Formats: sequence, structure tokens, C-alpha cells
Amino acid sequence: MRIYNKILALIVLLAGICCSCSTFKAIRYGSPRPDLYKHFVCDTIAPANTPFRFVNARSVSLDTLKFNGGRFNHETLTEFFDRTRGNGVLLIIHGDSIIYEHSFGNADVDSIYNIFSVSKAITSLATGIAIDKGLLDLSSPVTEFIPELLDSDTLFRHLTVEHLLNMRTGLNFKESYAGDPFSQTARLFYGSDILRQIKGLTFKSRPGTVHYYNSMATAILGIVLERATGQSYAEFVQKHIWQPLGMESNAFVALDDSKNRHAKTYGGIAMKAKDLAKIGRLYLNSGRFNGKQIVSEAFVTRSRTSAFDNDTYSLGWNNIINRINGKEVISPKYFAIGLFGQVLFCDPVNNLIFVTLGDKKGCEFHWIFDDLGAVVI
Repeated sequence: MRIYNKILALIVLLAGICCSCSTFKAIRYGSPRPDLYKHFVCDTIAPANTPFRFVNARSVSLDTLKFNGGRFNHETLTEFFDRTRGNGVLLIIHGDSIIYEHSFGNADVDSIYNIFSVSKAITSLATGIAIDKGLLDLSSPVTEFIPELLDSDTLFRHLTVEHLLNMRTGLNFKESYAGDPFSQTARLFYGSDILRQIKGLTFKSRPGTVHYYNSMATAILGIVLERATGQSYAEFVQKHIWQPLGMESNAFVALDDSKNRHAKTYGGIAMKAKDLAKIGRLYLNSGRFNGKQIVSEAFVTRSRTSAFDNDTYSLGWNNIINRINGKEVISPKYFAIGLFGQVLFCDPVNNLIFVTLGDKKGCEFHWIFDDLGAVVI
């Protein structure tokens, strides 16, 4: 009995020690979910004093059109999303008019969802604004703003803001969503001190030489942004993005914990579909919103224009690749994508914005939106 009590006490002690660690949280919560932000400490990004609202001017019916080929199986768009989406929403905007708005499962069009890696496009936008204000530069070394890294791997001295934005960091960080609670990604997402994890990183190649997509790049960028602006991520985004874009609702950005308060700038923003569409409107209009230049046209142009040698990724955005006459070409259509098929898709050819948010993995809807543009206008 005495041995049993000692074992029980040890288990209780270990549980107490682990209750705040990333592994315990990863086991407790499992794979990330679109509503998981509710279980994190969050900063609130408040809506604008004067909201901008898209017009419900007309609508198109997609309930009778049958689609074939690719990921479709002779079904309407509604049937396709009901089959693949789970709970979620779909929003299509032409110009400033909402032409299609639909919810699936038990979701609501006004549901707040974690947009996961679409957050990277918003962090990129915030960085572009900070660059315009002269607070940092694409060539700025990370160690200028995070001097703690001078005592870490010496290659941190060669890591720049541009490397972070274009995922050419050279970091030895494996992006994995295989459900491993011991992975680097699990530690990043569930850990309580992002900076501590950053300081322990090493490099597998020199910064700038190889493109490798990883969330740690944007996590570092978030700390650089906060140090450069002297504001929390939520404060800067609220003032320079949420307010001028007329966001209608509160958004939330998850933090690592209440003490360190490092924002999960790589995948921790939760917001509504209509507000996310306003980011698309800003980029379709070359950084202008209602006549005001929010971010420089040059930064937006670069964000919308990628290259094959960077896997068609540029400053948080991706371009669609089309095949014409047997040759792959980069389309002017671009998108930001997150886990569970969260997508903000911009079609400058047809002046369309597509937003989908939901809770099912493996749904790369940007391929559908690429073909759908000619149908809905």
C-alpha cells in the first residue's frame, strides 16, 4: 500500500510538472482545431470605429450547376462542400458585392475560425507597413531586433527579414502535422515560450540559399515586428490594418502564454470570413483601401508575384500554377492557405475574392476557385 501511494504521488507530481508543457498540451488537445484558440491566452484585435461592409447586391445560384472533373464528382458546389468541408463557410465576392455566401454543417457565416497559416499573409502585410514606416527593412538582420540570438548559432547573424518572409531561412526546423506531440511544430504551437525555442535552433543551410516552408520563420518575424514597432502584434495590427480596413468584428491572436506573450503570428489568428475578405480587397487594389494607401504598391506587387525557384511562394502568398501547351506557367491568381483548407483566394482577372474557412484537412480549395471564376461572374 505504501508503494502504491508513492507511485500515485509520483504520477500526480509528474502531471503537475507537465500540465503546462507543450507535450502535455499536444496530447490533451490533439491535432489543432479551428476553435482551439479558445483554449489559449489571446490578445483581442478590436474592430474599426467605422466598419466597411460588402454589399449584398446580387447572388448566383450554385445549387443546380453540376461540376465534373478534378475533385468534383458530378455535383453542385454545395454538394461538393458538404462532402468535403465538414463544418465551414464559403464566401464569394465580386467587386464589392457578396454574390455567394453559404455555411456547411453546423457552422454559421458569422462563425469565428482560426485561419491558421493564412495568418502568415497578415503578418507579412503588417511587416510591409512597418517597412513603409521605416521601422525595419527587408535586409535588416534578425539579430538587430533579437540580440539574444547573438549567443545562438552564428548563422542567425546572416538571417534577414526577407529570408523570413520568403521562407529561405535555412533553419533546421521540420514542419510536421502528423500528430506527433514531441515534434518541433507541436512545441511551437503548444509551447509557452517561443523565444526560448528559437534560441535553441540550428541551421541546415545558409540563410537565403534554399526555400523551405516552415512556421518558425513567421514566428521569428512576429518577434522582430513587435521589437521594431514597440507594440504588441495585436496593437500594431489593430491600428494599421483592422481600423483602416473597416473590420467589423473582434479577431483574436493566440499567445504562447500570459507571461511571455509572444503572438502566434504564423498561425494563431482567429477571425470571420467577411473581414478576411477585406485583406483580399486590399491586395486586389494594390494596397489601397477606400482611396488610402495602406501598404506600398511595390510590396503588394511583390507579394502577388512569385517565382518557380521559390516554389511560387512570395511574402506569405502563393501563385496558382497553370499548364498551357504542356508548359507550367505562373498565373496572376494568388492565395494564402492554412491548415484545414482555410483559403483566401484573389482572382484579379475576374475581380473575385474567395474565402473558405472550416474544419477538415486536405481540402485545397484554391484549385477549385481557379476554375470557378469564369462560372460565377
